[in-house]
Amino acid sequence: MLQSCVGCSNSGRAKIIAKAKAEASKNQTVPEPNTMVKDVLPEIVEIEDIVTPKEEKSIKKELIKNKIPPAKGNLIQVEGLVLKEVMELNIKLNTSQSQVEQILAMQNYIYSNWHYIFDPDTGSDTWRSAEATLSLKYQGQYSGDCDDFAILLASMARQIGLKSRMVGGFDKGEGHAFAEFLLPDGTLAPSQLNRLDYRKDYSGIWISLDWFKGSEHNRFTHDIRIFDEI
Repeated sequence: MLQSCVGCSNSGRAKIIAKAKAEASKNQTVPEPNTMVKDVLPEIVEIEDIVTPKEEKSIKKELIKNKIPPAKGNLIQVEGLVLKEVMELNIKLNTSQSQVEQILAMQNYIYSNWHYIFDPDTGSDTWRSAEATLSLKYQGQYSGDCDDFAILLASMARQIGLKSRMVGGFDKGEGHAFAEFLLPDGTLAPSQLNRLDYRKDYSGIWISLDWFKGSEHNRFTHDIRIFDEI
């Protein structure tokens, strides 16, 4: 059973927000592996743990104003702030109608504006819902570690109709999380596919949305755990 952080104190919430803002103010941060702990239950951070009741009311009011339904899902989510972010990004990036182009463009943009933050030293991993991560967006910048990035990208992929999931990969004592989506049939030519990192299973071809590429990504694909219902 996942452990929830619902009801975090105001001081705890303030520390999370302050750390996110401090990291977002830096010019560059470097992602690192070894942030996913194997066989240890994570603590869960939801949007209610980040925003105040007043801020939550304001967010809901804006979503209603824009006729956006409330979020569905626990960590990997659709609708709500995820839909709002997906709509805004695809307009900003001027993407085509291709689902694959849209998610890859969003991945590239978010990674380019992502600031790496380690989880709190609590002895367990901390996973944030997609809405919680979006609520910490500051001056156009995103922040978190690999599982926060993976959950957000998996959510965005689902929002545009792609089957997606988070994967935990382990290698030589290091743990890493990444998102992947199931490639719709006939959407990429072999030459296009070969420029991407992907895995095959009984379902088809899963395209990686990892921030690591090539061999750095592939070393985390041999001992994996699939998280598609979180």
